[in-house]
Amino acid sequence: KLKVAIWTTTPWTIPANLAVAINPDLEYCVVDTHESVLDGKSKLLVATGLVKTLESKFQLPEGEHLKVVATFPGSTLVGTTYQHPLYERTSPVVAGGDYITTESGTGLVHTAPGHGQEDYLTGLKYGLELLSPVDDVGKFTVEAGSSTVVGDAFVGLSVLGEGNLAVIEALEQAGALIRAENYGHKYPYDW
Repeated sequence: KLKVAIWTTTPWTIPANLAVAINPDLEYCVVDTHESVLDGKSKLLVATGLVKTLESKFQLPEGEHLKVVATFPGSTLVGTTYQHPLYERTSPVVAGGDYITTESGTGLVHTAPGHGQEDYLTGLKYGLELLSPVDDVGKFTVEAGSSTVVGDAFVGLSVLGEGNLAVIEALEQAGALIRAENYGHKYPYDW
């Protein structure tokens, strides 16, 4: 029950997720979760330098902590795989760039090569598909609906409105959402 804990400011890009990027120079760890985080039985993979920050972010009860079970260099993660929580696809863990730090998030970055410059460059490096299930007016296409979990629930929804909310809800229903909070994003969705 190990889960890769990614952090994203753009949940609407989750249908286009094709990799998780890590910083091979950081230390990572597996932590036991508290019952208030996911199901309390899963273990999470996070950057070791963010454990204390995540304890606060997860709003653990006073005196409770995330228990570190194991630590290892990030470089050992490259080439491992994970199962997407909404789609029937297995994707790689790859080495990202210096944009992966312990300043915020989890130290693991959701990577959608069809959305965003850093993701695109990481995708090129690893030969990832260029998936962008969004049309010219910012609505999900049928490519975002090829999931046994969500069916075609996303198709036609505006990614910056009800589509974003639908992805968050689907992650919650799949037992894959750790936390959601509002964040003022500064990047456009159309390069």
